[in-house]
Amino acid sequence: MVFENQFKSPTTILELAKSDLSLFRKVHCKVLGTIERIQTVTEVMKWKPPTWPFLKANFDAAFDKKEERMGMGVVIRDSKGDLQATLVASRDNISSAFLAESFALLRAMELCQDLGFNMVEFEGDAKAVVDAVKSNAEDNSWMGQVTEDTKQVLSLFPLWQLSFVFKCCNKAAHEAAKVAIRSRSERVLLEEGLPECMSVVLTNKPCTTV
Repeated sequence: MVFENQFKSPTTILELAKSDLSLFRKVHCKVLGTIERIQTVTEVMKWKPPTWPFLKANFDAAFDKKEERMGMGVVIRDSKGDLQATLVASRDNISSAFLAESFALLRAMELCQDLGFNMVEFEGDAKAVVDAVKSNAEDNSWMGQVTEDTKQVLSLFPLWQLSFVFKCCNKAAHEAAKVAIRSRSERVLLEEGLPECMSVVLTNKPCTTV
């Protein structure tokens, strides 16, 4: 039998075909494995709704070092990704990004306390702040007082949780914080959000099948 302008026996051609098929399967498995890893990373690197009946409160702060000014954004959503509350507020005489994020977390907890939300997952992308609040070590410094106040509020609600997330999972609160730093008054919106945040909120909503 002539194959690729060379005479080869049917047995040889069959062995070549088997070899090519084996190589194809190996490459195919590697491609599928890569796709699965990409899908897994994509799932991890996006906002996830809380498990019902919990709410999720994302918080973030924008900090202007030169002006010593901050803006804080808080976005609270339910398991369907629907908005329950949005807060934007600013504050002056802020000396560091750590302090700005600390105030944002404390205000997020105070808001949930005021609204009677007893089952809340708090998420922020300031790892140092999250770690400080979750630490058992007491911080008696002036800046640490905000951390200790936050710990005190957190201790009052046994079903509240606090977690660090990457910035890509905290986009709605980030957009709210950017609006807040330009604002001079605190605003709390119930069951609605800022126009600047809505595209992120809608993108974050979990897909449902009819």
